[in-house]
Amino acid sequence: MAQHLSVPPIDITPTGRALPYIPEPGRKHPEDVVEAGGCPVFRDCTDTEPGHYDHCAHNLKVTEDDGVTPVLTAGMVALSGEDQAAIVYIHNAEFDDAASVHAKTAELRRFLDQVDAMAVRVFADHEARG
Repeated sequence: MAQHLSVPPIDITPTGRALPYIPEPGRKHPEDVVEAGGCPVFRDCTDTEPGHYDHCAHNLKVTEDDGVTPVLTAGMVALSGEDQAAIVYIHNAEFDDAASVHAKTAELRRFLDQVDAMAVRVFADHEARG
């Protein structure tokens, strides 16, 4: 049975999924010539080691008042090997396209609005109790 392959349209927004880089023959892979402090493949990759092939960023987080204990984390991972798909994660949920991330962040915004409204009600009721 023949497999049908389709190439998704390129999303040029900053939150879009980057396509894998395939170097031209005879040219160095950009990860082999990366300058310290930046990754030439994934703009959000925080690995500054020249020549790295596994990409990640685990730097987005909301913490408790201590500034250390995470309440919510988010990041990205793109590993080398056979499955080079990039993912963005929010807590334990993984997403493999920008549209899925946008849908979940919209849901989280609605959720946080509900939490704010609940806090107003709870503390108003608490104060009313005397």
